[in-house]
Amino acid sequence: MSNLDFKTIIEGIGYHQFGKEVLATQIRFSTLEALFKVDPEVQRKLDPIRRVEIRQFILDSLRSRYFYFSPFIFSARGAIKKTEQGWELIPGAKLYILDGQHRAAALSSALSHLKTQMETAEEVGDMEEARTFQNYINKLEAYPVAMQVYLDLSLQEEKQLFTDINSERKEAHTGLIMKYDHRDAYTELTRKVAKQLERQFEIETELSRLTYQNSAVTSLTIMRRCLLALFEGILTVKKGNANFGNCTPEEVMAISLAFFESWQHLFPKQMANRKKYVTGLTGIQVALALTIHELNKKYDIPHLEAIQQLKKLKHYSSWQHDDPIFSHLYDPASRKIKHHSSTTSIQRTAVKFLSILNKERIGCP
Repeated sequence: MSNLDFKTIIEGIGYHQFGKEVLATQIRFSTLEALFKVDPEVQRKLDPIRRVEIRQFILDSLRSRYFYFSPFIFSARGAIKKTEQGWELIPGAKLYILDGQHRAAALSSALSHLKTQMETAEEVGDMEEARTFQNYINKLEAYPVAMQVYLDLSLQEEKQLFTDINSERKEAHTGLIMKYDHRDAYTELTRKVAKQLERQFEIETELSRLTYQNSAVTSLTIMRRCLLALFEGILTVKKGNANFGNCTPEEVMAISLAFFESWQHLFPKQMANRKKYVTGLTGIQVALALTIHELNKKYDIPHLEAIQQLKKLKHYSSWQHDDPIFSHLYDPASRKIKHHSSTTSIQRTAVKFLSILNKERIGCP
């Protein structure tokens, strides 16, 4: 895009589709973010879960590879006209998104998430970490969004196009990426482990986030988060290649299997009953994996031995929502624990697990 006499000129190619004039163009996301709006009469309500799934895919992709989205689709509603200089966007006018709402929201959310992480790194004096997050921010702001802009649709035609698009296809979410992506070591490991465990308990292979109604104990996406926390202590974006320390591939597989298999001895029989127990919640599962990492790193306890020690938590917890261990997460009004999967919550839960184990003098120097 360029500015001529305060007029916004968009470079692109015009063509006709189904008798409608369309502009094909490409704009960096930081520019597009200020140009589009959502019309609730045309668009469905934003799904926060889907936004989180796409955001996580974006954050995971930033560390070592690029990611691709199909073209976003907009309606100009008279905001764009053809001139001798190119396609002119009328000052103050907006483009209305017909397809790409969740991807756009996820990009914005990822930027906000990275900015928060960068500020945190700056505040603790970790400037190298701050520069890494700034590079990610720059990359997202400059992300080239491919666009198809319909120039002359009526409101009814917008609604029809939105319906047609969303009845024909849906964007791949993190759960499906976990199922088919072959470029990430942790994703590959997760699939191998899940294959070994499929007869022991139910694992969700499509969805990344489980509701109270889902009968699965965990999902591929949550399992990957557990393994990342277990081996590297990472709860956010993974940078670079997988680091399993001095563990051989055979040891990595054995440790991973042992961790998930330990749930059968550690958790109640109805471990997937999220209404009664916390054992099927993301934050609790990842906190247990982080506890293993801390026992290994702080107290030099081998992973398999740490997993055995973890089983002793069974004698100190009912695993119900109102158990004192989870008081930092418990909401008396709903009688459920909430916000259990944030980085801070997971760390606090792991600290409580470690405190119990250390009182037993397990792993103490």
